Amino acid sequence: MWKWFKRLIVLVIVLFFAVAALLIPDKIDSQDQLKNVSTQTSLADLAQAGIGGASLSSGGVSTEINLDSNQFRQILKASMADSNDETLQNSSVELNDSYLTAKVPVSLGPIESTFSLDFTVSTNKEVILLDLAGAHLGRLPVPKSLVLPYLKKSIAQSSSGVRMVNDQIQLKLPEIGYEIEQASVTNSKMKVKLNIPISLPTSW
Repeated sequence: MWKWFKRLIVLVIVLFFAVAALLIPDKIDSQDQLKNVSTQTSLADLAQAGIGGASLSSGGVSTEINLDSNQFRQILKASMADSNDETLQNSSVELNDSYLTAKVPVSLGPIESTFSLDFTVSTNKEVILLDLAGAHLGRLPVPKSLVLPYLKKSIAQSSSGVRMVNDQIQLKLPEIGYEIEQASVTNSKMKVKLNIPISLPTSW
């Protein structure tokens, strides 16, 4: 009887460390956490820099800018300047292939883990729309049906200005006088197409 009990204890210990190894991912780099990101670059600055490659259309002047992960983090932080949500401030985002990946720290008892959430990106005027494509807790894949209620609760309790409508996260960017026509992530870059409206005189 004692022999089986010892085997059970050993099995429990082995399972604990196996689960811990799966749940504990690489740590979020402190310099990528939103609380440590500077806001030296704004969307307006990047738009002005892209004017040189702009084209004229009937709707105004169109230009396209490409954001890397660091630039997007700065724009995201600027849009959430009034938020003191600790979980959000300790989180990070990066552009990964064709996804925007958010890394959110979570505590599971004695284990510190990370939610890694992959989103597809689209836009509606000045609002970035994020649709959950996949999720991992540490290295374990998690069904979207389990993650979405957690996201809804977390966003509802935060003061970040981020909204969740149905199953879609909506992030309103700062108004810069330009219209955001399109946004997508390709090759770890976010392509943002901007339109600058031009009002022409009706008579001379």
